[in-house]
Amino acid sequence: MKIIHTADWHLGNTFHGHDRHDEQAYFLDRLVDLLIEEQPDALLVAGDVFDTSNPSAAAERLFFDFLSRATAEVDGLQIVVTAGNHDSAARLEAPAAMLSTHRVFVRGTVRRTPDGEVDYGRHLIPLRRRGDDRVAALCLAVPFLRACDYPAGLTPSEGVAHFFRGLRQAASAHRNTGVPLVTVAHFYAAGADVCADEHSERLVVGGQECVDVERLPRGFAYVALGHIHKGQAVAGRADVRYAGSALPMSFSERGYRHGVVRVEIDEAGHAVATPVEVEPLRPLLSLPRQGAATADEMFRAVSRLPRIGPGDDGATWPYLEMRIVETQPEPLLVTRLLDALADRAVHFCRVVRSVPTAPEPDAPAIRSTDELAAMQPLDMARLLFAERFHSPMPEELERLFRVAEADCHESE
Repeated sequence: MKIIHTADWHLGNTFHGHDRHDEQAYFLDRLVDLLIEEQPDALLVAGDVFDTSNPSAAAERLFFDFLSRATAEVDGLQIVVTAGNHDSAARLEAPAAMLSTHRVFVRGTVRRTPDGEVDYGRHLIPLRRRGDDRVAALCLAVPFLRACDYPAGLTPSEGVAHFFRGLRQAASAHRNTGVPLVTVAHFYAAGADVCADEHSERLVVGGQECVDVERLPRGFAYVALGHIHKGQAVAGRADVRYAGSALPMSFSERGYRHGVVRVEIDEAGHAVATPVEVEPLRPLLSLPRQGAATADEMFRAVSRLPRIGPGDDGATWPYLEMRIVETQPEPLLVTRLLDALADRAVHFCRVVRSVPTAPEPDAPAIRSTDELAAMQPLDMARLLFAERFHSPMPEELERLFRVAEADCHESE
């Protein structure tokens, strides 16, 4: 059977204040096109459908419109959706009974039987082959698990492994034994490649919520994961993959390839996974591409950006960040840059400022309170400037400092 694996849509997300509705609609349109072209038996959505637990009406409309179009355009398509850590599990699952009549199965919460045991059977969803309606795989749908979903005292890795063991036992007792097992889940797998800077997955510092996939039960043909925004196989295992996010969620993801994964599973349970890129409507643009530029260099780079053309609605303009190394204080720098960008075809996001790196740690300049008391204001300003910018204070700044100092004396 053929499966399309996707995750981390984050519908309703805004990017540095910019609304992303058009970008999200564009991705879902391309996904519908891909489903029509590929004619898969199932679509697996591995969590973080929405960006917040209280999504807007517009974001929810995108989701339900997509489900309606996908199931109408691809006859017999089944869709399995699990909740991620950004989603409200109960809210995502609220229309589950109605959606199941359209072959859409949503699992957000972990429910228990009257005797307090986890209802593992509820998370087993038979996947049928389109056309002959034969069960070709059994899907184990696992939402983002919280501490209350597994026995107290277990670490997240132990808790997820415990939950999977329960699922595996339930699958062994299921009436559709003998078919390949597929998992769709949302967690942080140990060994996943995650950007060290500015990650937007809400990862716990220190990796305390990491799950060791080697501790999970064996025997799955494919494990479809969500949570990490970089599409990748985990720890060198081709059968355990992150689809990656639909759109870049931070500038640290500028080099990521976004899209989905096509998975083809034969009757023996052997899976072949192939990433399928879906290029975002708006790319990310960093000036400069590597490192940082001086203010003068940045203004020259801005002058080379394309101008806004007649009738240009900005739909495909890139998001722009500017990385500047400051050799002296420039309070009006951002204002001047915004003026320079006024007629350029970009969506401005931010200026990232840095200072020159010292060749080696500077020795403390002030060693006692007596030395501090004896210093003149200009000497202190020179010292602070040198400590921050690792160069002597320019003469023009010294002149302005003297003017300000004189004004202060006059006001006294």
